[in-house]
Amino acid sequence: MKSKVALVKNIQRLLDAYGVVETAEAGAERMVLLHGATGTGKSTALLHLMNQTDAIYVEASPAWTLNSMYRAIVAAIGADPRGRSADLERYIVEEMGKRSRPLFVDEIDHILLPGATSTLRMLEALRSIHDKSRMPIVMVGMDRIEQKIRLREQLARRVFQWVKFTDLDRDDARTVADTLCDIPIADDWLDAVFAATKGRISYISHNIKKARSRARSNRWSEINLDAWGGNIFVVNK
Repeated sequence: MKSKVALVKNIQRLLDAYGVVETAEAGAERMVLLHGATGTGKSTALLHLMNQTDAIYVEASPAWTLNSMYRAIVAAIGADPRGRSADLERYIVEEMGKRSRPLFVDEIDHILLPGATSTLRMLEALRSIHDKSRMPIVMVGMDRIEQKIRLREQLARRVFQWVKFTDLDRDDARTVADTLCDIPIADDWLDAVFAATKGRISYISHNIKKARSRARSNRWSEINLDAWGGNIFVVNK
């Protein structure tokens, strides 16, 4: 059974941004940068988008070189990741174009670590894959990655959609509650967890799942502050 995904505003922004690059006219730029703080739901959103697009997914590593990046992508496609860099890139481009598969690169921050000798070559390789395949590439990183990418002018010009994930608003919190919990959640409980977590979706989701489990065990008809008692909300993990 697939996990339920709460379609909060962050996820909708990503879906909208991807829709723009996916349907862009021939020759248009098709890169997306998704960035935001830890716990804002980037991984969940990326998985949701992957399930809709049959994307090739890789997670960047601080140990990557140009060749090992190519090999990771080829392995994610499901092929034997052996050969020269030029041959691997050619294969990646052909597979992306032939099967209309986008490329998602998570933890892109690792490519831009200070002192990484292969940084420029790997970024140029991603630009080359984008230009030759004409398929979308979604890069995912932390908050500060936007500034680092913008400093790389040739790559930044390929980024057509810049999507920043932020903490949830109260309406989003209600969307999460209604999606993840089949037991009614009262406004007083939701207000309290929203205030305690400052809208961070990872903490809100964790507390909702915890409350749902407790409600089932105790046969609550509703999750509210009276039933919750003095239990402490989880605000870090």
